[in-house]
Amino acid sequence: MCPCSQLCPCSQLYREKNDEKDTSNRQIIKSAIAIQSWWRGVLTRRTVRQAMLCVLVIQRWWRRVSFWQQEERRVTALAMYVRPMRATVLLQSLVRMWRARSQYKKYQRAVLVIQNKWRHYACRREAAVFAGSSLADGGVDLNIEIIVG
Repeated sequence: MCPCSQLCPCSQLYREKNDEKDTSNRQIIKSAIAIQSWWRGVLTRRTVRQAMLCVLVIQRWWRRVSFWQQEERRVTALAMYVRPMRATVLLQSLVRMWRARSQYKKYQRAVLVIQNKWRHYACRREAAVFAGSSLADGGVDLNIEIIVG
C-alpha cells in the first residue's frame, strides 16, 4: 500500500470508488440516453401525426375540388349534348307543325272547293225546280183575281 493517504490515486480504495462512480455515471448516462431517445421518439411521432393530419386535410380538400371540377365538366358536357338535342327536337317539331298546317290548309282548300261546287249544284238544282213551277215566267205570279162584290 502507498504511504499516502487512503484517497491517493494509486490506492485500491480510490480505484474502487472511482469504478463505482464510473459505473453509476454510466448508468446515469445510459438512463439519460434512454430518456432522450424516448423523448425524441415522442417528438417524431407527434411530428408524423401532425404531418399525417395535414396530409389528410389536403387530400380531403383536393378530392372535394377535383369532384367539383369533374361535376362541372360533366354538367358542361351534358349541356353541350342537350343543347343540340333540344334544337333538333325543336326543329323536328316545327317541321312537323309546318307539314301538318300545310296538310290542313290543303284539306281546307279542298273543302272550300267541294262546298263551292255543292252550293253551285244546289243553286242550279233549285233553279231547275223553280223553272218547272208556275213562277217560271220571270219569277212573279201575274195571275190576279179580282173579286167584286
